[in-house]
Amino acid sequence: MHSSSKLITSSVTLPEGYDSIDIYADALCRAYRDYGYLAQMHIVDFFVSGHWKQLPLEWQEYFDNEDFDIAELIDMASAATVAPGCPESLRTYVQQMFALQFPRTKTRAKPGVDISNQKQQQQTQIPKYFLGGMSPKKHAEVVELSQLINSVAVNTGCRRIADVGAGQGYLTRVLAYANSSSKAELLAIDHDWKQARGAEKYQESTLKRLKGPRARADGFEWDDSLTSRITHDVQAIDMQTTGALGDLCKKNIDDGRFMLCGLHACGDLSSAVLKTFAESDAAAVVLVPCCYNHITENAKQTDSCADVPLNQSAPGAQPGFPLSTRFSSVFLGTNSLKAACQAAPRWEHDAEGTMESFRRNFFRALLHYLMVTDGGLSTSAKFPVVGKITATDLQRASDEAHDQFTDEFSEEDKDFAVYARAALAKLQYPWVPTVAQCARCHREMRHGLKQMAAVWALRSMVGALIESILVVDRAAYLSEHCGAGGTVGAFALFDPVTSPRNIVLVAQRK
Repeated sequence: MHSSSKLITSSVTLPEGYDSIDIYADALCRAYRDYGYLAQMHIVDFFVSGHWKQLPLEWQEYFDNEDFDIAELIDMASAATVAPGCPESLRTYVQQMFALQFPRTKTRAKPGVDISNQKQQQQTQIPKYFLGGMSPKKHAEVVELSQLINSVAVNTGCRRIADVGAGQGYLTRVLAYANSSSKAELLAIDHDWKQARGAEKYQESTLKRLKGPRARADGFEWDDSLTSRITHDVQAIDMQTTGALGDLCKKNIDDGRFMLCGLHACGDLSSAVLKTFAESDAAAVVLVPCCYNHITENAKQTDSCADVPLNQSAPGAQPGFPLSTRFSSVFLGTNSLKAACQAAPRWEHDAEGTMESFRRNFFRALLHYLMVTDGGLSTSAKFPVVGKITATDLQRASDEAHDQFTDEFSEEDKDFAVYARAALAKLQYPWVPTVAQCARCHREMRHGLKQMAAVWALRSMVGALIESILVVDRAAYLSEHCGAGGTVGAFALFDPVTSPRNIVLVAQRK
């Protein structure tokens, strides 16, 4: 294990006005103490738990005013735009949340990483035969990340690159055959043998194409060593198996020089990759985390968080958060981690879709309220998970309820009735409300659409703050274990609208 008394974070991009990660971390913690309650609100029990009343009174009055347009929430959450009549305390909140967000705008420069190699800079167009099965989003991410990983591998002289959570091997193959000036061998690791076998089949297909005339016409130089450049391994990885992962990564390397990488490693897998770097002699790590809602914490029985739901870490295991000593006293909980997964920057690019999301969330919260008031569901019961309701589900529910539709019901009344009956059928719940019951509930709580949308927007801004806490915690952890002369970076690598989880963590040992 490597340690350093001084945090090596000169390559971590910070918001304007902050020149120290310690000062920034303190500001994040203070803001979370003030506004973290917003992230703890759950949309499903919004009406049952009376979340609206937890807001400051002047915020309630502002959003409840009939002149307030719900569409204004999109600009507020996406671009910090507030109307002239907004309460000063609300304006301050919005401005503070945006000022504290970890910078998520993609820049050409890669802080702390040498990408001066001109050949690599020009390697932006990867031949299509490397990209089978990739979506345009995945394609863009793999191109950007593979260039960065290859640069780090060259800088640190790594003989092996371990792609952890490799899945179908998209990133692995591009690193092995396209962005491959490091000449490092690739170790693709995944916990799912089906994914590993799928990656092997893709690899076989790719190798056949690389030997073919099209690859030669494109200037690809075949080398027999390419057939053995990628090795696949199936291994379960969690916070308790990081030692075994480190041993696997350096196995049979003459000088033991290896690095770790991962694209959208889910939840604690990201934490485990970073812990492996900290505990081993890995030369570097390049990681884009994802799925914060699957991060574990340790339970803390205090008055402030005793009732907060959390993903409990295994007994005796280090939790996925916090990793660093910098945030050792911070507790988030499951709802806060879910809030960190929000993607408010996307809202203004799809205003219609965002408004429809508000409506769907309203219907889900309304269904829970109806199940509690009329359907016998206990307020202490675990939230039923409805999942996706298909057009077929809705059509079936509409057909079954058609005889109850009369002119006294509005189209919105009917839409909610159809949704509620379809959702309850999907849950196999032993109660079916009448259309009249659904309509009464909808009319009684109609004002709640604007309220719930307002809380959802406010919550999304706290979510960005929580993501910032997670990023800084992980960067600080890498700094604590990088060793003298090492470098640590954290910066936006992808477009935040296309790829909401666009922050990459980079650490290199001397």
